[in-house]
Amino acid sequence: MANGKTKFIMIQGTSSSAGKSVLTAGFLRYFSGKGVCCSPFKPQNMSLNSFVTEDGFEIAVSQAVQSEAAFKKPLRQMNPILIKPSSDTEMHLIVEGKHFGNMNFKDYNRRKGFFLKKAADSFEFLTKQNDLIVIEGAGSPAEINLFKYDIANMGFAEIYDVPVILTADIERGGVFASLYGTVKLLPPKWRKLVKGFIVNKFRGDASILEVGIKQMEKRLKIPCLGVIPHIKNLHIEAEDSLNLKTFGNYSGDAVNCGNKKRDGRNGRDYGRDDRDGGDNGRYGRGNEDNGRDDRLNIGIVRLDHISNFNEFDPLFFDERLMVRFFDGVPSKTDEFDMIIIPGSKSTIADLTAVKKSGIFDYIKRFEKKGKGIIMGICGGFQMMGEQITDPYNLESSSGSTSACGMPGFGFFKTETQLCKEKILVNQKYKFKANNDVCESFLDGYEIHNGRTFFLKNYLGDDITADIFEPAEKGVGGFSPETGIISKDNKKVGTYIHGLFANTVFKNFIIELLVNKNISYSGKTTDFDYGKDKSLSYETVKNDSFNLLSENIERHINIELLESIADI
Repeated sequence: MANGKTKFIMIQGTSSSAGKSVLTAGFLRYFSGKGVCCSPFKPQNMSLNSFVTEDGFEIAVSQAVQSEAAFKKPLRQMNPILIKPSSDTEMHLIVEGKHFGNMNFKDYNRRKGFFLKKAADSFEFLTKQNDLIVIEGAGSPAEINLFKYDIANMGFAEIYDVPVILTADIERGGVFASLYGTVKLLPPKWRKLVKGFIVNKFRGDASILEVGIKQMEKRLKIPCLGVIPHIKNLHIEAEDSLNLKTFGNYSGDAVNCGNKKRDGRNGRDYGRDDRDGGDNGRYGRGNEDNGRDDRLNIGIVRLDHISNFNEFDPLFFDERLMVRFFDGVPSKTDEFDMIIIPGSKSTIADLTAVKKSGIFDYIKRFEKKGKGIIMGICGGFQMMGEQITDPYNLESSSGSTSACGMPGFGFFKTETQLCKEKILVNQKYKFKANNDVCESFLDGYEIHNGRTFFLKNYLGDDITADIFEPAEKGVGGFSPETGIISKDNKKVGTYIHGLFANTVFKNFIIELLVNKNISYSGKTTDFDYGKDKSLSYETVKNDSFNLLSENIERHINIELLESIADI
């Protein structure tokens, strides 16, 4: 069992997207800022956004983000079980940072004891290294049909007698009903673990909630720890694509993201408002317009199984760009200067859907017109080749794409085979397109089952391979997988995630878009990257963590919280 010195508290929600991930990050930044050694922990997460730790293990992005808030390096123990849905009934399961297998949810639930033990082992590991563990629940603890299988919420809290704080999102409406119903649906043994509640994302004068809060405290016999206001300029990376479906822009909590400056405690405003970008939101929302018409337009295909979409967030903070996701066919072929085909958990299914929707033909027309750039990342890179085969039926039913393969866009003379072994790498890459006196090294990571090769009869005269090179030879990606670019600079493909967080790479792409006649030979070039006035992405994230911490200190009864957690 956990040592008696480590303290813990668990943030659960009345629903998904109630603010659990964000509040967990906020509490971690607050307490770590006070000198407390603390760590995030989530027993079970369900997300298509994942991250690779430095030692090559896969965890959910939300726990990686929370570790940043706590000034810690991400560890596999922070998220021992990660579920990546591959269909309505099937999952791709990551256990202790490695692929465990594909199974259906019934089989997973039958093995509750095994997976609960894995979660407990990771938790025990973290308790030996930290003074405080802030645990995040999943979804709602009141899913009465799943009580006997629960290891993500009360099923885990019960083992260690973890005090639970329940948060409810008032923007969704029915905040008091959701709080009351959630607590009352819990069996008595679990109900006693709920030690308080928080009302989240409130707009306006919080005093109007006082009557309702007092009634909740009386009826539930637990205190309200505070009312967190809607934080206008907050950006915390999201863990699933619900944000894309809701907001249509980027993975943070803010609805729009420009680059206006403001006065105030943090001195920054990321330009949030509620206006749609595109045709009444048809293509999703994007950066705030600001009345400019000289920005470069970037469209990101909103795939059904899109993964790691948070890697595009840095683009939304660059004033030179107008960025939006789209899942319908734009009315004009030149709608965008650049199209990005992102990663996918189910590449074959998403490629099929893109063909049915008409987006496939639209991108083909876009490429033929030759006035813009197309970039594919991971699954998107696989789609850009001649074909994808699935000999082990990892993504497709038996025989459907095993032999003949699924035809791709044909932009690269490559083919991809889906393999059982997953590549998991977090490393630095030498960027060959930079001509600075000092060599540029980019941070990035790879998560893929696919292996991409040039066709046997390909002579290599229309592309340049390896624009990136692992800083340590022999580690991770290899040609053409690390990165290739066509000699006309119109097509880029790579397995590396997280590239846009590197300013030098983002500027490289922008320079290609601005100076479309640049010839890149695969050696070095004298690019004039122009003036990048955007905030660094690290600054944006750090500001948000601090903003969260400030709001927690201002609006949460910290003394009561510390008493509940025995801190």
